[in-house]
Amino acid sequence: MARFIGAILGAAHNALNGMAGSLVDPFFNNGRVCRILGDYWTGDAAQNDIVSLGYVGWDTRFDGHSTIHFDDFGTSITLDVGVANISGVNASGSAACLISGQDIATAAGSVSLLKSVAINSRKKPLWQLAGFASFQAAKDATVADGGRAELIATFKGGNPDAGTLDWAIYGSAQ
Repeated sequence: MARFIGAILGAAHNALNGMAGSLVDPFFNNGRVCRILGDYWTGDAAQNDIVSLGYVGWDTRFDGHSTIHFDDFGTSITLDVGVANISGVNASGSAACLISGQDIATAAGSVSLLKSVAINSRKKPLWQLAGFASFQAAKDATVADGGRAELIATFKGGNPDAGTLDWAIYGSAQ
């Protein structure tokens, strides 16, 4: 029978047992993960309309408890969540770097903010998830709100019916 220890717990376990080079990721130290954004939007939107979820630092790393909740927005409607386009400088697809093509058409539900992020990339900072080469490149490309990233949700696939989006986003800036 195999026994597996997760990467974070394993690092702490190895450090306690004197194994060199194993440190606990600072993202998990001192309880610094907190709710950084939360709100709701109710309305009638059109295809490609966006809802601003708020602004965060490019060095923010999101916790897996972050969720987007939604109503039934109508037939063939999907939702992308990512970073607002910044003067065409950021990487292609960054407007859907967190959630891409989430079906919000048939029933109310919820989805993890990190749905479209590979499991081994979920602890990366936002600038990496959005495809920038460095933190400074992301910050330099930002033209509004003091160099912070605007998280957006974009309606795709048609003209949505009226509905509600609700979000609770947890994370930690480094």
